[in-house]
Amino acid sequence: MSLPPSPNPNPNPNPSSSLPSLLPLRYLVLLSFSLLTLTSSWLWITFSPLTSLLSHHYSLPPSSINQLSTVFMFTYVLGGLPSIYICERLRLRRSLLIGGGLTTLGAGVRFFGAAEEGVKGFVYAYIGSFIAAVGQLFTLSVPPLLSTLYFPPSSRSLATSIGVLANQSGTALGLGLTGLYVQNFPKDFKNYLGLQTVTGLTSFILIYIYVLDNPPQPPSFAATSRISIPISPFPTYVSEIKKILKLKSLLLSTISYGISTGVFYTLATFLEQLLPSYSDNLISELGLTIVITGLVGSITSGIILDKYRMYLDVLRYLYLASFIFTVLWMGSNVWPIWALFGVAGMMGFMLTGTICTGFEYAVELTFPVNEGTVGGILNVSAQAFGCILIWIGEALLTVSVDWCNGLMVLSLGCACFIMFFVVDDRDYKREAKEKGAENDESRLLRNRTESANSNHGEEEEEEENHHVDKEASVV
Repeated sequence: MSLPPSPNPNPNPNPSSSLPSLLPLRYLVLLSFSLLTLTSSWLWITFSPLTSLLSHHYSLPPSSINQLSTVFMFTYVLGGLPSIYICERLRLRRSLLIGGGLTTLGAGVRFFGAAEEGVKGFVYAYIGSFIAAVGQLFTLSVPPLLSTLYFPPSSRSLATSIGVLANQSGTALGLGLTGLYVQNFPKDFKNYLGLQTVTGLTSFILIYIYVLDNPPQPPSFAATSRISIPISPFPTYVSEIKKILKLKSLLLSTISYGISTGVFYTLATFLEQLLPSYSDNLISELGLTIVITGLVGSITSGIILDKYRMYLDVLRYLYLASFIFTVLWMGSNVWPIWALFGVAGMMGFMLTGTICTGFEYAVELTFPVNEGTVGGILNVSAQAFGCILIWIGEALLTVSVDWCNGLMVLSLGCACFIMFFVVDDRDYKREAKEKGAENDESRLLRNRTESANSNHGEEEEEEENHHVDKEASVV
């Protein structure tokens, strides 16, 4: 059974229709995608706050419980680049329908059997997580593509940040709500997994109703350009990947992006194990604080980028601040509670801000390469570094919590060095294209106005000459 195509697969690519227009559809599309990516991220981190409880419930070591989150990263590392090409061929609507369907199916499998005791329950949890992880292949790189297709330049970075924000909101639910909701285990746990399934199904229905491959009226020249570009054959796609990875600034910023996002994943996965002396409820509240401040950081960075377009400068300062607050985090077990929440909140604010800004910076450097392709490359880097840092961190935790914290500090220190002393590319191609298109439009409008004024003047002169001739004939 084939998926239904977009009702509008071939919109009019006429540049005159690419001027910004306020369409309610774009907000419904963003809402539909946001609910899906929220669900996916929620499924990823659900088990982390319950590591000790589930380790006893499944009769397995904590490292096995960690695999229920690392399976998402491992799957993306292996399938990320092929999935980017598949998504490019399927276009936006079908990609999100497949991603939404697999996410809902994975959540349903976990609801059906993950609450059972012993290894059997763990197998259900792992299979469901793996299915949802495959669904994530079709959704994780979407934010910059969706914002380019549906939003004008004045709100494009904000739209990207909202897509990232929604993903982080799922992490907030996983870290903050899980420990607070699951009080009567396993009854509350099963109900909780059922709530995730309903959320996934709702997002799938919204995507089926509202999401089109392209908006009826492209809101910008970049969107018109994206729609008019034909789908490349696979060899061309591979050569395109190789070509953009040869861009020094893109390659190095992708590595830095992977490191910073990997540190965030490591913090989220090991939060309970990094704070062994604190209660589960306090850890849930701390995780919620990290992600809520991250939401604010994502929105703030999007607003700043839309207003000032200083992509590299904003990215550098976010990396530097992330490094500073991660150094402070090393004293987490001796800080008073208020200071611990303050440091954790600032870490979330800065680390999440690098995600949105990193997306936008990479898209600017590589335009007109497909935004989904660029986002996919960044996400492969993020998942790869997430896997590496979690595997190393897991080994270091057996020695000392301080060693794992030191790993995060060292990693972000390397990312800061790269962004401040190696990367210095401000060739913002998409912004230049938009400005050039706006100048062309202004020049065309000015010429039309001058032509109209000239014609009007000639008409007045002819009328005056006709009046003079008429008077002369009367005389």
